[in-house]
Amino acid sequence: MKYLAPDYIYTPQGVQSHMLISISNDGYIVSVAELDASSPIPSGTTEALPNTLLLPSFVNAHSHVFQRLLRGGTHRPLSTHDSFWTWRQAMYAAASRLNPDNLYEVALYTYREMLEAGYTSVGEFHYVHHQPGGRPYANPNTMAEAVLSAGRDAGIRVVLLMTAYTQGGINQVLEDGQQRFCDASVETYLARVDALRVAGVSVGVAPHSVRAVPESWIRPIADYSRTHALPLHIHADEQKAEIEQCQQMYGCTPIELLERYGVLGSLTSIIHAIYANEVEIALLQRKGCTVCVCPTTEADLGDGIAPYTELVAANIPLAIGSDSNTRLDPFEELRWAEYSARMRYGRRRILVCEKHASPGPFLLDMGTRRGASALGLETGVIAPGMLADFVAIDLNHPMLQGWNVDDLLDILFFGASSEVVKQVWVAGREVH
Repeated sequence: MKYLAPDYIYTPQGVQSHMLISISNDGYIVSVAELDASSPIPSGTTEALPNTLLLPSFVNAHSHVFQRLLRGGTHRPLSTHDSFWTWRQAMYAAASRLNPDNLYEVALYTYREMLEAGYTSVGEFHYVHHQPGGRPYANPNTMAEAVLSAGRDAGIRVVLLMTAYTQGGINQVLEDGQQRFCDASVETYLARVDALRVAGVSVGVAPHSVRAVPESWIRPIADYSRTHALPLHIHADEQKAEIEQCQQMYGCTPIELLERYGVLGSLTSIIHAIYANEVEIALLQRKGCTVCVCPTTEADLGDGIAPYTELVAANIPLAIGSDSNTRLDPFEELRWAEYSARMRYGRRRILVCEKHASPGPFLLDMGTRRGASALGLETGVIAPGMLADFVAIDLNHPMLQGWNVDDLLDILFFGASSEVVKQVWVAGREVH
């Protein structure tokens, strides 16, 4: 058993002082108890954390780790009208240069950057599976194993969201840059997922989108998710063109199509949902789905702003992802969720737990517990029985000068960055 004794801690009851956390040898929180002045602090295995606020660590629910290679390099003119679709060609070019060795390298330094920023778990939406041209490696999970090795060596917890991809658009042939994302059949894809699952890897299934995966694949993937209680993540309603194509082909929107295919449920996370309408939002609410927003990437690509007011009103769980990894800072990601919502609706305090609350508690929950739930992880809250995943906030940092307990979370999310993170623990082990 070991113990942490921070000056302040954030639990479901709010910011508290003079608390002691006990951690089991297998990395779980055993107790969170008030320090009794009459009882001595356990010696030897107790780490005092003066001038520190201990938070549950952050969960990055949606990452394409290799896209870190593109950071800052796609802002020159790519066409006469640059958009997500022209950026995508630059992304395909980067993906074409990957091999197991350089994928490991970019994943390693990206995961280390995530840890330093306070993310201790990541949902890796992995789709660069095979050799350029689409031929599988001798071990068909070689690229997946490169990502997993980088995660282990960095010290971050990776949930590998194995992506299915089989067409270039609805009923369209694959582009050259997409060939290495694809398996020969849904059975081949699920066999690769199952090999990892049986080996003890934390996995989920991720049909890329209704653009890239047809009904004949999506239905068995959804069945596999339910059979093994695995998370299912899918992009939907990120682009207007995607919605228009779906309406032309099927007479409905992407999320409505997913409902037809039996995809929506409590294991399902919809990535982006920027253009979700009231019918789709009602479906997500009824089915218990999560929505993962990625504000820094959505801004970088000009995607749009999610319907935050409607999602909050429907009590749909919201998580965050760094997506293309153009920035890795959970404080910035969450701040821009609230800021972009303010710009969309022309008012303040959109992301709040209740009418008269400030955004801080909602944003923390969004960046921790909700992401953990979307990945099927027992983390995101400092409470007994949960994984001992923490970030230590330096209350002496200049960004926090003048802080007070009542506004502390708001001061963090609206006045600071990940530079205030001074220590990080994953399952009770300090990794930064």
